Amino acid sequence: MHQCRATLVKRSSCGICRIAKTFCFSNRGHGLYLASPTEVQKFTIDAEFCQQLNEMIGELFLPRDMPEPPKESFFRGLFGGGARPLDREELFGESSGKPLRTVAKHIPGGTGPALEALGARAGSAAADVARAHQLVVERGDKLSQLEDRTERMHNQAAEFSSSAHQLMLKYKDKKWYQL
Repeated sequence: MHQCRATLVKRSSCGICRIAKTFCFSNRGHGLYLASPTEVQKFTIDAEFCQQLNEMIGELFLPRDMPEPPKESFFRGLFGGGARPLDREELFGESSGKPLRTVAKHIPGGTGPALEALGARAGSAAADVARAHQLVVERGDKLSQLEDRTERMHNQAAEFSSSAHQLMLKYKDKKWYQL
């Protein structure tokens, strides 16, 4: 009788474990039920909870106005108070109070023979680059032809070695006067 009762207690505690693993309750009257290892079902216990559900959902975030940036003190800005956006026009433009420095519009000696000589030198440099490219392409072609010839020579040497070995095996046991 005692052994039977112990078995009953073991089975009932196992059933409690199964219930604890398949049910989950919350403090607001709803819960989850693990119907199968891949399926979860949600349930509610009272109707009042269902009516309050929309109020409990809440919002993803609460909208707030951005605060004003704090005023930067003179010393904090002077001694590294962090990076602040710089405006090029404010620093170097007319509003900075500095005179404008413009790029030279006239290059002395830029027109005429000097400019033509510069164009001719640029043209000859481009021609030299094209010639060097052509020479590199030709060298690549010659190297590929050399590689093909080397492979062919290697194959012929292997054939010659094989035929010489066969000939040696054929005449190995014969004397010179038997040839």
